[in-house]
Amino acid sequence: MAETDNFIGTTFAGCRITAKIGQGGMGAVYTAHHAALDITVAVKLLSPELARERRNIEFFLREARSAAKLEHPNIVHIYDFGHENGSYFIVMSYIEGKSLADTIAEKGPMDPEAATAIILEVLDGLKHAHAKSIIHRDIKPANILSGPDGHPKIVDFGLARSISEEKQLTMAGEMVGTAYFMSPEQGLAGKVDHRADLYSVGATYFYLLTGKFPFEGKSSIEVIHKHIGAPFPNIILLKPDLPLWISRILEHLMRKKPDDRYQSAAQVIDEIVRLKTAEKDGTAVSNERSIELPELSARFAAEEASRPAAPPAPKQPAPPEAPLVSNRLMPAQPLRTARTDAARAKAFKDKIRLPAVRGAINSAAHASLSASAAACFLFAGSAGAPGRGPAESLFSPFTAAPYGAGFFIAAGLALMIWAVMIKPLKLTRMHAFFLAAAALAAYAGGIYIPSREAADMAAKAFFSLKLAAGNLAEPAGLPCYSLFLFFAASAFVVRPKLGTRLGALAVYGLSLLLTYFYFKGGNPVSPERFYLTLAGTAGLAGLAAALTQEQFTVVSSPALFFLASNALIFVMFTQPQIDFITGNLVNSDNLNVQKLRLEADRKYRQALQEREAAMPEFDTDGRPIEKEPVPKPAEILPTPREQLSGRARLDYYKTLTTRFRNDILDSGGLLVLSFFMLLMANIYFVLEVLACYGGHTAIHDGAVIINGGKE
Repeated sequence: MAETDNFIGTTFAGCRITAKIGQGGMGAVYTAHHAALDITVAVKLLSPELARERRNIEFFLREARSAAKLEHPNIVHIYDFGHENGSYFIVMSYIEGKSLADTIAEKGPMDPEAATAIILEVLDGLKHAHAKSIIHRDIKPANILSGPDGHPKIVDFGLARSISEEKQLTMAGEMVGTAYFMSPEQGLAGKVDHRADLYSVGATYFYLLTGKFPFEGKSSIEVIHKHIGAPFPNIILLKPDLPLWISRILEHLMRKKPDDRYQSAAQVIDEIVRLKTAEKDGTAVSNERSIELPELSARFAAEEASRPAAPPAPKQPAPPEAPLVSNRLMPAQPLRTARTDAARAKAFKDKIRLPAVRGAINSAAHASLSASAAACFLFAGSAGAPGRGPAESLFSPFTAAPYGAGFFIAAGLALMIWAVMIKPLKLTRMHAFFLAAAALAAYAGGIYIPSREAADMAAKAFFSLKLAAGNLAEPAGLPCYSLFLFFAASAFVVRPKLGTRLGALAVYGLSLLLTYFYFKGGNPVSPERFYLTLAGTAGLAGLAAALTQEQFTVVSSPALFFLASNALIFVMFTQPQIDFITGNLVNSDNLNVQKLRLEADRKYRQALQEREAAMPEFDTDGRPIEKEPVPKPAEILPTPREQLSGRARLDYYKTLTTRFRNDILDSGGLLVLSFFMLLMANIYFVLEVLACYGGHTAIHDGAVIINGGKE
């Protein structure tokens, strides 16, 4: 601005302004010559427009007071501050360099070594500031300068406050900071302490490594909402070659609740140094997780089978054979099929002398075959890539590598048929459903897993498995775990034994709990009481049905009641979340309206002043010409709440859809789901084997009936 440029040549506290080097939100920054020290310094001047409000002056001087307390090589040094020549000023050390934001914009993302070195020095500076009870509250790449020596310096303490200023830290409705790097508690205008700086350091670290913000959106409100409720993005998806320990550090730094993060800058420094040292020594802690493998069970079963068998017991007269088919459950029409399957089951039992060992071997073999079939479908899917729609995506492997995809599809189908052939009862409905679901999920998981374009089929498949294993303990997997627990409980809830039913009910409860935590997502909202009551009622109805039912019925199925309870949990969080987003939009709109009104009023007053200061004009007769009055600004009204509520609803559903996609497609969730579907198929196989080795067995509608209970 012209009036700001007039400061060149002016002296502030013995520093003569020489040149303007930048313009920020609070004012302009100049280079100056410090006469007493004979050095070049930087002088920051508060904008005259902002100086009209006392609150802006307090913000400006707070930066000076806060930074003046700090003496650290990674924090800009403050020489003097005050009010002179009609302006508020701060004299600080001059850093001849660029901000990290400018560096990333020019050169792109940094390598892990360089980014980590910078973050360690920033953390060291913050450790010093926090020790002085100063929190910055606006850590971001634009506020970190890189000097000629490459060492970073933290600047712009305009939002900093002393932790002892408790009443100021909890000012109602005040939300300060930069949206892309703002901690959740700042977005909620809640109480802020030094752990908010650690969250911003994590967001800055993410930006230095990727050149992208952790959360992006079309507006600041959308970005802030994602900081508050969206799951932390997996940086390995963006940079697969990044050391896994960096992903762990970032996830820990950017946890939603301050109590779940690192508790001090020193703790973060120690953790980074420890993990870097461990990486160099080859002793880094891996992020991979151990899972039980079906092949291991098969080996144990084989060892059990190789042990010497006990001498056979004396042959006893066979008791009268129990009825093969329950007349109460079995309609007359499929008697032939029931007798055939029962005869096959009897033949299966007669083929072996040690039923328990044989059953264990078959169960291990079935687990190995089904897992191998799923692996074949995963390899087939890894040949493709996501397309413009589901159909194009699912057919992409045959377009990219028809022979490879066809071979693995054929191998997977052959292994699935083999797994079915070793079953006592060759085709049952639930077993077939879960086996097919596992194959489809593995195939789609191979397609949708993001990887480098140059990755071949095998590399992409193994990267998919690694990514899925790395996300097993992440909150993104809660829907998969909840679905698996629901199916597992449904398989046992109508078993005859009361203890089995009670265990199934406990598993149903755990499934509901996981659904609850997933949709709550760390957001500070309370569920809607009406739907909460309905969800509880549906759960109690399922409990009553499970304890009183003797056999499976569709209408009063416990599974149906608990499925309804899961759905109601989703519904009961929908409106509170929309109300929460609407409140943020209303606050943002009110602030925007206030700014527009102030700007309109400023322009109106400026027009009045210009009219009064203008030279009077006269007509040809020498009479003064009356000037037209300055029109008053039109009234600026806030956006109706109903309109903002509609926008909030669209934002919520869009965010939820994106969250589902990221959780299921982009983070290996489909492979986790495939694993659980395989587990369910093997559970039904084991139940079938147990059914054939004991109790009265029959077939009804493709399912196994044991002692009158349907599996």
